[in-house]
Amino acid sequence: GNATNPFTTMEEILQDLEEMISHPYLFLHDSHSGVGIPILPAFGRQYHGRKKEVARFLEIPTRMEVSNRSVSSKSQFGNNSGKVEAIFVSGRGGSGKSHLVNKCGDFLSMQGWLVIGKKFERGLEHNAQGVVCSLFDEVVKILVMMRSGGDEQDTEYSENVAKILVDSFDASSLSSLFGYLPSIKSFLDGIAVKRTSFVESNLMHWQLVFLLTRFINALLRANRPIMLILDDLQW
Repeated sequence: GNATNPFTTMEEILQDLEEMISHPYLFLHDSHSGVGIPILPAFGRQYHGRKKEVARFLEIPTRMEVSNRSVSSKSQFGNNSGKVEAIFVSGRGGSGKSHLVNKCGDFLSMQGWLVIGKKFERGLEHNAQGVVCSLFDEVVKILVMMRSGGDEQDTEYSENVAKILVDSFDASSLSSLFGYLPSIKSFLDGIAVKRTSFVESNLMHWQLVFLLTRFINALLRANRPIMLILDDLQW
């Protein structure tokens, strides 16, 4: 149990203690299996009661990494182009869903994944479109920071994404995307500014979905695994 999901019966406590004795590696463990492939995250402290959920959650990114490594050894991250997986975590309020996902995200971030998350507001005025767009704009802001962060691999990745975006979008589409992802302008400064006039624009829902889908495809073509977290998903 934990603060958000406490034990309610003595039977649950005894069961958890028995599992700790029988399978201690699930509670106090190293973050690797011994062959360089992450299996379960090292959270820095004991993490009780969520071993099955953690294993199921990380099974997907682990499978993707194993597949990528078997396909290509040219890049640290393999050939991740076009591979997309969706993980839905559901449960009653206060059961620790956000904590679980964020902890797994922290672990994947240490493994080289780009991890970004946003939380929806509950209610009729949840502004789902604004939350989704701010998520992708946050991705762009991170790419801008990567360019001048001093890490050679991050700089190369950021520059590669910029080139792919320019090749994937025409001037009109980039201008439309700027209306929802304003950081695009500074990210592409000096690359696309000569042919693109960045102005505010209003798109219909499915036009925006189409552009964001192309944006995701461009990111994936740059061969780095990405985890996008949408907490309390609404759309």
